[in-house]
Amino acid sequence: MNWKTIFNPFERFDDKALLGIGILTTALAILMGYWTGTYFSSIYKINSLDKVTFQAVAVPTLVSFVSAIAILFILGKILNSKTRLIDIVNTVLISQLLLVILQASDKISFIKEAQERVISHQNHPSETIPLWDLTVMIGMASFTLIILIYSITIYYNGFKTATNIKKWQHIVLFAAVSLIMTLVCQILTSKYF
Repeated sequence: MNWKTIFNPFERFDDKALLGIGILTTALAILMGYWTGTYFSSIYKINSLDKVTFQAVAVPTLVSFVSAIAILFILGKILNSKTRLIDIVNTVLISQLLLVILQASDKISFIKEAQERVISHQNHPSETIPLWDLTVMIGMASFTLIILIYSITIYYNGFKTATNIKKWQHIVLFAAVSLIMTLVCQILTSKYF
C-alpha cells in the first residue's frame, strides 16, 4: 500500500468491497449518532440532538447522504455520461468514514472536561491558564482538521476518479456544487428533522 492508495482507494480496491465499507460506514454513523446524540445534517456537518431517538438520528443522516449522492450523480452524468452510480455512492460514503470518529469525540470525558475548564477560564481570566487543557483542545482541533482534510481529499479524489474530470472549470464546478449542496442540506435537515 502506498500514499496514492491511502488518498485514492477508488483506483485500487474493488467497487463492491468499497460499497460494503460504505454501507458499514452509514450504519456506524447512525449507531454512533444514537450513542452520542448526534446526526449528520449534511456531509461534513454533525449536529447535536435534544431528544435522541433512532429515527431522529437515522432519517436526517440518510437524507443527507442520499441527497449528496443524488446531486453528485447528476453532476457526474453532466460532466461524463459514463459516470456510474456505484462510484458516486462509494465516493460519498467512504469520505464520511473517519467523520464517524469525530462523532465519538464528545463522549471522551477528558476532552469534554478540558473544554469545560478552558471555557471556565475565559469567565475567570485572573486564574492561571490551564496549559494541559489548552494542549488537549489544540490537539483535538488539529486532529479534527486533519480528519476533515483527509475526508475532503477522499471525496474529491473519488469524484475525480468516478467522472474522470481534468479541466479546472469542472473542478471549480464540483467544489461550488458541493458547497451549495452542503449548505442547502444543512438548512433543510435542521428545519424538518
